[in-house]
Amino acid sequence: MKKILLLLLSVITLINCTPLENEMRLTGFVKGMKEGTLLLQKSENNTFKTIDSMVVKGDAHFNFSEIIESPELYFLSLKIQNIDREVGAIAFFAEPGDISINTKLNNFLENAVITGSENQKKYSQYKTLIKRYTDKNKNLTQLLISAAKEKNMKAIDSIDKLQKRVLTSSYLATVNYALNNKDYEIAPFLALSEIYNANTKYLDTIYNTLTPKIKASTYGVALKEFISQTKNQDNL
Repeated sequence: MKKILLLLLSVITLINCTPLENEMRLTGFVKGMKEGTLLLQKSENNTFKTIDSMVVKGDAHFNFSEIIESPELYFLSLKIQNIDREVGAIAFFAEPGDISINTKLNNFLENAVITGSENQKKYSQYKTLIKRYTDKNKNLTQLLISAAKEKNMKAIDSIDKLQKRVLTSSYLATVNYALNNKDYEIAPFLALSEIYNANTKYLDTIYNTLTPKIKASTYGVALKEFISQTKNQDNL
C-alpha cells in the first residue's frame, strides 16, 4: 500500500512539473532595478489589459506563466514607485514555450533582448527591414519642414511625391515579408497593424496565402473579419 501511495505521489508530482502544451514561461532580468512592479499586459480595445503583475524588491529576476491559445503580441511594462505612469512597455510576441526578456532599468525599451519566440524573431527581422523606409521618411519630413518655412512650393510638391513613393515601397515590402512568412502568425499581424489602410487586394493576397493553421489563429481570424468589413464599407 505504501509503495502504491509513493507511486501515485510521484505521478502527481510529474504531472504538476510537466509544462502545459500551450503554456508560455516568461523569465528575465532587469539590471539596475531595485524596486518596482512588472506588468504582463496585452492590448484589448486599444487599451492595455494587465494579465499578471510582479512586485520587485531587491531581486530583479522575474517570471510569468500564461496559457497562450494563439501567438499574440504581449507587453512587459515597468512601473516605478512614485511615478504614476509606466516607464515603458516592451512589445514581444507571446507563444507557448520558454521566452526570456533581459533588459536594463536605464533605457528599458532600447536595451531589451528577447529570445525564445519564433514569431518574435520574425518581428525583429521585419522591424530591421522597415527601418530603412522609416528613416527615409523622417529625412524627407525634415526637408519638407524646411521647404515649408521657405515657402518653396516646387520643393514641397517634389518631396510630397517622394514620400508617397517611400510609403508605397514600405507597403510592398510589408506585403512581401508577410507572404514569405505565411506560416507564421506575424503575417496576418503585420497586415492588420502596418498596412490596414492599404488597398484591400494586398490584404486579400496575404490572407489567401496563409496556411490553414494561421488562418485559424487570433490574427488570421481578425484579418478575415477586417477584410470583410472593409469590403462592405466600400460597397456602401
